[in-house]
Amino acid sequence: MPDPKPCQSISISGSSLSGNQIGLAGQDLIQYNNGVQGSSDASLSKKEVIDLLTKLENIIVVSDLTKAQQDRIFAYTRPVKEEAKVENSDKQVAIANLKKASGIIKETSEVISNGQKIWQSVQPILSKLAPWFGVTANFFL
Repeated sequence: MPDPKPCQSISISGSSLSGNQIGLAGQDLIQYNNGVQGSSDASLSKKEVIDLLTKLENIIVVSDLTKAQQDRIFAYTRPVKEEAKVENSDKQVAIANLKKASGIIKETSEVISNGQKIWQSVQPILSKLAPWFGVTANFFL
């Protein structure tokens, strides 16, 4: 008679998870890849979201990016702020715009001398915003 498979479970609460792999091993290996963010930051208020987006834009304003580069980023961040202000905001549109803006920031940051500082300043803001949009913390990174 074969050994019964042991019942194993892992419970994690009160923490943020993103892109984690959890494996349970017995006679067979079952592996789950969980890319879901579990964080209390999902309860950010609209004002907090708008404040974070304003902080992100302020980092861009004081950076060494050219006016054209800044305008290109703002073309995507401003609609995100407008969506955040609306009661029934279209978060999918906002997600797409913020993803595009973060890509431009990252791409631009790689080619200027102090660009790494810009990207390092923006990353925590994007990670804080992610749960409000219902995406993983590394989605915009």
